[in-house]
Amino acid sequence: MSETHSGRFRRLVWTVAGAVALVTAVPLAVIAAHSFDDVPDTNEFHGSIDWLKNNAVTIGCNPPENTEFCPTDTVTREQMASFMRRLAQTQGTVGANVNDATDTITTTGVDYVELLSVVVTPTAEATVELNGHVTLAKPTTDNGAYQVIVARDTCTGTVVSAAGWIGAINTEATATTEATTVSLTASDVVTADTTYVLCAAETVDASPDATASLRGLTASWGPTS
Repeated sequence: MSETHSGRFRRLVWTVAGAVALVTAVPLAVIAAHSFDDVPDTNEFHGSIDWLKNNAVTIGCNPPENTEFCPTDTVTREQMASFMRRLAQTQGTVGANVNDATDTITTTGVDYVELLSVVVTPTAEATVELNGHVTLAKPTTDNGAYQVIVARDTCTGTVVSAAGWIGAINTEATATTEATTVSLTASDVVTADTTYVLCAAETVDASPDATASLRGLTASWGPTS
């Protein structure tokens, strides 16, 4: 049986209505592309509110869903306490030090040996500032070349800072060893818990083994802007 004129008309109406609904739905998704439903992209403070959410300084104002920020509401003293505590948790410091000169680690070739490690624990993307140092000592009767690095995860991981020391023969020295302190700094950006290691190795395999004694590695971090 052929379709009636009224049937074709009704089918056309439903097709047009569906197309209109699809077209109007797309802009709404773009306008409200934010962690909170009540903070559209057009909000003057959209970027700052997004930063608060990404760094867990705020979690929302309508628990347990927390889909809204309530941008025009007043803030109570108890809410401010939560904001301040969470903001403080976006920052941190950690350090490891060996201050006993008799506690040494020996380099045994061009493969790096780990001297110290620290773990940073940011809540979101953070800038990490690192400072490391180590005292290296070698015999005065031989030339030696050494390198100290700060790397991510392990001594074979991504190097974020490096410094070297070249020690020459010194037959006039009264001591049998000569020593120097190697210091280095680094800046890194991470988004999750990250381990940093301080490592040392001989740059040239023919270098005499060196002892690494007094050493330290510290890290401080805070949210990126």
